[in-house]
Amino acid sequence: MQPAARGGGAGGVGATPRTSTRTSLFSMPRFDFCLTPREHVNAVRSNPTLGLCGAPLCSGIHQESELSIVRIPRCDIPRCGQCAVSGDLDLADSLELSLVPEPMAVGSTALQKNLQTAKVVVREVFAELEARCIEEKNQYEESSTVPPRHKLNLWGTYTSKARLQRFAADSIEFVKQNAECRTRLLTTAQLRFLILLQHFIAEDTSDFYRPETQRKHQDSFEGILTDGVNSQLVKDAHRSEFSVEGQSFSLELPQDLDGELHEEQRQTIEKFQTEFVMALETYLLAYCNRRGLSPLGTRRMAQAVTTQMSQAGLANLDRGSQATRYFVGSHGLDQRTAYNLSTMQTPEHGECLKLSILCMKTGFCQYLEKDELLRMPGVDCPKRCKPASYLYQYATLRFMPGPPIDNCESTICTLLDALDEAHIDPAGF
Repeated sequence: MQPAARGGGAGGVGATPRTSTRTSLFSMPRFDFCLTPREHVNAVRSNPTLGLCGAPLCSGIHQESELSIVRIPRCDIPRCGQCAVSGDLDLADSLELSLVPEPMAVGSTALQKNLQTAKVVVREVFAELEARCIEEKNQYEESSTVPPRHKLNLWGTYTSKARLQRFAADSIEFVKQNAECRTRLLTTAQLRFLILLQHFIAEDTSDFYRPETQRKHQDSFEGILTDGVNSQLVKDAHRSEFSVEGQSFSLELPQDLDGELHEEQRQTIEKFQTEFVMALETYLLAYCNRRGLSPLGTRRMAQAVTTQMSQAGLANLDRGSQATRYFVGSHGLDQRTAYNLSTMQTPEHGECLKLSILCMKTGFCQYLEKDELLRMPGVDCPKRCKPASYLYQYATLRFMPGPPIDNCESTICTLLDALDEAHIDPAGF
């Protein structure tokens, strides 16, 4: 069995890289059963400012004022990474997040209810993250194991009351400004998915602006024209499908019975990696040049974008996703991941980068429910399901330059819209 949370790609037939401009990720028949109304998908193709819900992507215009958020004191530099050693934050450890309802604007019933649900979700998810870190920290102490620096930073982040207060306030602000949250009523599971996804992509991006000794991740970077491409993206490039402003990059390799790559295949992969990375770097450099970013700001932007195009982006999709409730069988499994990078124009922010991430699993005929495994440890009885079953995840992220941090332009990553669907159709007996 394969856990649904694992990233990766599926193989196929042939071994020829495709880099034509005729293929669109949104037109791939693999994604035809997406439950988004067809007319919305067609509208997105012709208008990049629309989300898959059919509504305009969040622009910050016409924002209602529903909650008064009493924030804790914070420094003037957003997510500067220095707050971990700031003595001022100790004063905030005992503060509570205060969410005071205010009169609602006309037509904002859906948002009002979403905010009420979001307050509960926010408290739960950050309490879970705190508890998880405390448990992991105790395990290291009990085994007398010295934790790595990035683990210490992770624990420090989610066991600090001040930071948790800030995360909670930022999450509520995200819900208020997200177009999907403003326009339709969302379930608790949907809000949990959106809130966690926004939090983790924002934290990934902010991590690049912290001193290395305070970072929660240990990603490495490389490249041909730059040194800002996530190494995991380069390593796994041949396992996914990519589109860079309409130019498609994908590689299909024949399945070997022994599962080993032969020398000819390795050379094919290396050639594909080089072509793709150069095209990606050229595109990112051109965008950063148009926005007038400094060399360091350009590198940070490239790091932020390519990190979400790697396994890190898939991991963020999985956290809070309904798909992670299931382990699916590897027999017949077809897993496909796709990334679509383009630009979008917004009235407030000008030209921004837009990254769409899709992950789908089909073809499996067996599955296990994680909740059942937890209730009955040691019992491994796969259930059968019909071929129409699938797991589907989608997200659109926006990247844009932000206020300077230590004389370097910051990068702001915002979740615009997302879908999370787990459709398991049990087979009859």
